[in-house]
Amino acid sequence: MKIHIQPSRLEGALCVPPSKSIGHRALICAGLTQGSSTILGLGHSKDMEATIQCLEALGASFKKEKDTWHVVGCDPRSLNRPAQLKCNESGSTLRFLLPVACLSKETITLYGKGRLMERPMKIYQDLFEAQGLRYSQTNEAIKAQGPLQSGNFTLPGNVSSQFISGLLFALPLMEKESTLHIQGKLESKSYIDLTLDTLEKANIKITPIENGYSIEGHQTYAPTTYHVEKDYSQLAFFAVYAALKAPLSFIELDPDSKQGDKAILKILEKAGASIEWKERTLTIKPSQLHEQVIDLADCPDLGPILCVLAAYCPGQTKIIHAGRLRIKESDRIQAMENELKKWGVDIQSDEDTITINGKRNYKKEEIITMEGHNDHRIVMACTIFGLLALSPSCISGAEAIEKSYPTFFEDIKQLKGKVELV
Repeated sequence: MKIHIQPSRLEGALCVPPSKSIGHRALICAGLTQGSSTILGLGHSKDMEATIQCLEALGASFKKEKDTWHVVGCDPRSLNRPAQLKCNESGSTLRFLLPVACLSKETITLYGKGRLMERPMKIYQDLFEAQGLRYSQTNEAIKAQGPLQSGNFTLPGNVSSQFISGLLFALPLMEKESTLHIQGKLESKSYIDLTLDTLEKANIKITPIENGYSIEGHQTYAPTTYHVEKDYSQLAFFAVYAALKAPLSFIELDPDSKQGDKAILKILEKAGASIEWKERTLTIKPSQLHEQVIDLADCPDLGPILCVLAAYCPGQTKIIHAGRLRIKESDRIQAMENELKKWGVDIQSDEDTITINGKRNYKKEEIITMEGHNDHRIVMACTIFGLLALSPSCISGAEAIEKSYPTFFEDIKQLKGKVELV
């Protein structure tokens, strides 16, 4: 799919989609419940579909009525047949559910598409090998066989927090108490906090200890109702536009959210934007923004749109601790460097840092065609860049938005933005 973008002045109010991060966690907790749970406000995306399909493969059932999902959970330990889990391109689905599925003694095959199987999984491989369990990986799938046993687990804090969350979902269902130790500084702690918050709603007890967690065994996930918040990750794209170009309001947000990507508000404030709350409505107004140093350690998904912010902020912006962007759906550092250079953006990078010397405006005589790199966040970031630019552009491979935000272009049109399918 190719999208044509005209420079546009957006206006109005927007209700952004539900949080994908919270949605995954609510689905898993509900899917592991011994009984029926309800999820409100889940929304729709390919990543949510992947998690639902994988939980169904383990024995859970899902029924949707309007905006409400009714979930009857399962016990992976009682699985009596090999299972195939189709994770599509969802890293969260794969890393969250691999240890959960391998509570069973059956062979579990987890399939992935795109770059999913290129993303690091050695943490789990080492864990399985340490317990003498079967684990193998190809470019298309991981095949593993449990059952995983309780014990003492040690994980480095500078790898994806998804491994830690995956174990936190699985360990309460094991026979005995387990401990999970974190070596070094824990990055993306906000994502762990979301996992702990969702587990608490399911009456799962996790006890913080020095440099880690203690997890009782033989626990049971309790039925409950989950309310999925609106997504600060998706808000970030429109928030950057509003801070640079024209005021926008965002409704039905939780101002006390624990989402790590809520950091976008502090980043924009530090750059000079106006941030105003009125109950659950957020209004962002533009200003003459300036450069800063941005630390991505706890909010890596903001990386692509922060490259756009930096490009339009005069002065030198440094984005540090960005290395994990290289192992997402695309190498997001290289992807943004390639696409922004087409506009003449002064952007350079090394393995862990992005340096951008920004300016107010960008204009080209010819129509710039940007590539989506099969990455939803690259497509959305490039779209915002095009709306802010002074000349028209195109994005090819724009269908990548289906992964997380299928209504992205419709929402832009709702705000009077000029985007159209070519």
